[in-house]
Amino acid sequence: MFLWKLSFLIILFVIRSKANLEWGEECELENGSMGVCIEASKCQHAYRNIISGNQSNLSQSIRKETIVCCDDVNVKEIAGIRSVQACKKWGPNLYQPDRILGGDGDPTSSAEFPHMAALGFEDTENNDTYWGCGGSLISLKFVLTAAHCLYSIQFGPVKYVRLGDLNLRTTDDEADPQDFLVSKTYKHPLYKRPSKYHDIALIVLDRLAVITDFVLPACLNINMNTSNNRLITTGWGLVPFSGIEVDHLQKLNLHHVNNSDCKKAYDVNHRTLSEGIHEQYQICAGYQGKDICQGNSGGPLQSRTRLGNFYIHGVTSFGNACRLTKSSGVYTRVANYIDWIESIVWANTE
Repeated sequence: MFLWKLSFLIILFVIRSKANLEWGEECELENGSMGVCIEASKCQHAYRNIISGNQSNLSQSIRKETIVCCDDVNVKEIAGIRSVQACKKWGPNLYQPDRILGGDGDPTSSAEFPHMAALGFEDTENNDTYWGCGGSLISLKFVLTAAHCLYSIQFGPVKYVRLGDLNLRTTDDEADPQDFLVSKTYKHPLYKRPSKYHDIALIVLDRLAVITDFVLPACLNINMNTSNNRLITTGWGLVPFSGIEVDHLQKLNLHHVNNSDCKKAYDVNHRTLSEGIHEQYQICAGYQGKDICQGNSGGPLQSRTRLGNFYIHGVTSFGNACRLTKSSGVYTRVANYIDWIESIVWANTE
């Protein structure tokens, strides 16, 4: 009887109401120590107590997916924990944009996408900077982009990152840009040209970004099951059909396209897509046949919560003929690479 009561008390010690806890958040146990909210099945301390003994009525009431406050030694090493906790550091983007409609692309407003990054290459012939790719600020030091954006056949390696800008060629656009040099790059170890798989990379800035109304890191979506059907892509890429590059950041509302439909537009190619569209590695999105354009590569496929937080679901990878066909665009699925991202961006997080 005494052991049963002790086990029951230990369980109450770690269990909290699921409505009051969110996965990955820090939490406080009744003894004052700090833990992390995770499923009971992933917390050795809690799960041992749930399944121990013969208290079947108690065990049945507490399921493996019940969220508990866990203080296991290695709990913060679980993929997604560091992303969730980093997201809590950045306040929501308080800018309230007009409703985004699905069209041929619309100009964005000042400070509407404060995590948006422009990647620059040195154009020595014209003594200028060629802004050829996009990216997403995910911490004060790191930008998430596509692996193929790290090097341009024409201009060489990526050298510059600009945050907080709206129009890349003017200074009177109600923006407050911050310019950086590329300090280091991380290409996903499984990415190999010309394959389209694992097209994801990280760029290290030469100094910390400063949070302003115009610059703010985005959160990472850690859920492999994409249920959000209101997605947005942004970039300084080509305007549809005209082939003209734009200086003003553009946005386009998209919908998630299921894998079976997406596969119909992209044949298996032994050089680039040996397994066709791969659902684990890639996510597709489109709007009535509209597709991403050249120059948008590396930029985010994102959603926005009602509270104003942006979540990055995908990294712009490739498409078919810039919306001249009815195919959707293909994006690298960020959730599949969370453990790799966290091992670099938050490697020193205790």
